[in-house]
Amino acid sequence: MSMDKINRSERTIQISDDVLRQVAALSAGDVPDVSAVEAPVRITNLGGAVSAEVRIFVKNGSRASAVAARVQQTVKQSIQDMTGVTAVHVHVEISGMQEEV
Repeated sequence: MSMDKINRSERTIQISDDVLRQVAALSAGDVPDVSAVEAPVRITNLGGAVSAEVRIFVKNGSRASAVAARVQQTVKQSIQDMTGVTAVHVHVEISGMQEEV
């Protein structure tokens, strides 16, 4: 398990990839018109920043591209706000459309 290190003044905080995965998955699931988030969410450590890959199902009748864009922004912002780690790239894959599960 890799850890991302954040230096704040004189202290160092280590955040595990598991925590980053959970933040990404939970925030993606909170986006309107996302019916489900597939496991696992992938996190790639980029040396002080991360890249995330999230697979989602979109609710029937929703515009997939608009939902994916909201997921990208939400995941990126949530990782930054909750952990202090910069998500430089969030890749969203639409696995399909379905009713909310």
